[in-house]
Amino acid sequence: MDVKNLKNRNSPDKTLKSNNTSSNILDSIKVINPQKEAFNVVIKYGIFGVLWIFLSDKFLDIFASNIEVYKIVQIYKGWLFVLITMIMFFILIAERTKRIKNATDRALKAYEDLKASYEEQHVLEKELSYQKDLIQNIIEEAPVIIVIWDEDGKILKTNSFCSKTFGYDEEELSGKVWLDFFAVSHNKQKVNNIFQEILQNGGLREYEINFAEKTGKKLDMLWSNKAIKTDGGKKVIVSIGMDITERKKYEENIKYLAYHDSLTGLPNRDKFAHEIECLIGSGNMDKFAVIFIDIDNFKYVNDTMGHTIGDELLKYISGRLTSCISPPDMAARLGGDEFGILLKSFGTEERLVEKLAGLQEDVGNTWQTGKREFFISMSMGAAIYPDDGCDGGGLLKKSDIAMNVAKKEGKNKVLLYKENIHEDIMWHINMSNKLQKALDNKEFELYYQPQVELSTGRIVSLEALVRWKHPTEGFIPPSEFIPVAEETGQIYVLEQRIFRNALIQKQKWEQEGYSDIIMSLNLSSKTLISSMNFRFIESILSEFDVDYSKLVVEITETAAISNVELAIERLNRLKSMGLKIALDDFGTGYSSITYLKQLPIDIIKLDKSYVRSVSNGNRDISIVKFILSLAGDLNLTVIAEGIETSKQLEYFKNINCHMGQGYYISIPQPAETISEMLYNDSCEHTKIKNI
Repeated sequence: MDVKNLKNRNSPDKTLKSNNTSSNILDSIKVINPQKEAFNVVIKYGIFGVLWIFLSDKFLDIFASNIEVYKIVQIYKGWLFVLITMIMFFILIAERTKRIKNATDRALKAYEDLKASYEEQHVLEKELSYQKDLIQNIIEEAPVIIVIWDEDGKILKTNSFCSKTFGYDEEELSGKVWLDFFAVSHNKQKVNNIFQEILQNGGLREYEINFAEKTGKKLDMLWSNKAIKTDGGKKVIVSIGMDITERKKYEENIKYLAYHDSLTGLPNRDKFAHEIECLIGSGNMDKFAVIFIDIDNFKYVNDTMGHTIGDELLKYISGRLTSCISPPDMAARLGGDEFGILLKSFGTEERLVEKLAGLQEDVGNTWQTGKREFFISMSMGAAIYPDDGCDGGGLLKKSDIAMNVAKKEGKNKVLLYKENIHEDIMWHINMSNKLQKALDNKEFELYYQPQVELSTGRIVSLEALVRWKHPTEGFIPPSEFIPVAEETGQIYVLEQRIFRNALIQKQKWEQEGYSDIIMSLNLSSKTLISSMNFRFIESILSEFDVDYSKLVVEITETAAISNVELAIERLNRLKSMGLKIALDDFGTGYSSITYLKQLPIDIIKLDKSYVRSVSNGNRDISIVKFILSLAGDLNLTVIAEGIETSKQLEYFKNINCHMGQGYYISIPQPAETISEMLYNDSCEHTKIKNI
């Protein structure tokens, strides 16, 4: 039944009206007295009878003198008396009966109303009892702590969830001062102050405080309190609390994750930037340094060993940085293989560089995982507050710029930010933008440099070399744009176009009858170790119907040293197609002889530094002879590159070097010029110029 309807049907006004009606009916019934009513009828009848006899006799004496008339009138008078008496009795009895009937009807109605009120009252009492039980069950089963206590702080009642949370039975708490049970020792005064505030203000909503359970374990609680007056005028306080310990832990964890790197546990970029801004905002003008660190060649570890090993390396470096950097200084992971250091005291710039160089030595060791070893080196850039800027974002950006220049200058370096560094970065950015436009506008074209057989002067091979003819700046040297392309990744698209266009030209020359001419193509280290881009090169090679035995792929020692096993696997894939492999710039690395044994190479391209040394007559000549002898034993072809004088040419001819290449023999030429050279070489059987 709807409680609202019950309340409406038993409202105070309706109950009062029902009580008034019952009272009126009882009063009416009390007024009706049977003896009194009978007496009234007799008296009225007696009065009427006396008046009738007296008046009727008087009337006869006056108007009926004749005895016969008198007798007749007397008879009619008797009948009239009877008739009037009957009428009078009818009126009197009808009036009394009506009053009795009205009183009886009202009594019956009152009885019905009382009966209905009683039934409704009974239903209401049942509903109120149900509501009371329901509220009690809600209090007992509610997943919140409910405590009722008096003005003295004594506990009057608790629910089962309170017992479950704090570990006390209700009997243990009843009548006890709750401050003695729940308050943690260090915040009892705070709890007492809150208690007084509740009494004064009639309540207090949503405040957090530490309470203790029975075992002494601290709980984070959220409370709301309300003071309620009882019928006696006293106050009781109803407190509803929630255990938010887990929520607080979750919030702390979220806060931690928001400002810390999940992999290494170091502060993240946001925390690092916030710390810088706090230092600046403190108003303290003491110098501090922001250092940006990048792990050199980390991408090779990820690409060759997988991200799991890469993550292990990052954790190792983080541990080393943490052990070297202690508060108030800070080490942070800024993202990827980038780390940051905030040094709040470092002395002079020279001392700063020394300190960072020492950090490089401490962190930069050989790192071993399984059977593999990796040498760790770091490039560092530093910006100093306030010399290099007075805002956190600017300092971080400038330290990043300095780090990138350090990497560009050979890696494993420490570099302080200077204004001229910014110019180098802008040049790099502009070059990258121009490169992209050049790719979009197809401004690159291929030139071919002949590689000749030194004993005959015959053109044996052609090295495809890319040239960039800028619409306004003219030819831009490869030494300027190739390093930028490799760093930005634009080398992938550029190299794929080089391979495709060179193969188109190779196919054309084969169709013209120059099928014996070898085409030599350079493959960058980035493409060699990139799975996707290497597959693109393989796909391009498979598109053309050419003699693969007349194709050579040139790689540098840098490409091989980054991951020897991967380089061997991919070079063998090219050799399985019929291609030959040439090792370019041979002799410039630390392990050149080792690679002759490990790599599946067919050709050695002797670095031009050895070719130039011939003119100086130094001990490099002995090295050149040794390389030629070793190549002969290994059945490898040797090409001397960078021949620029007749003396150099004659020397390499005399020591029986197989092939030569250089500006003295021929500068790189466009395909049309090469076609003419091939035609002349095949028809006239003349040697190329100068040979």
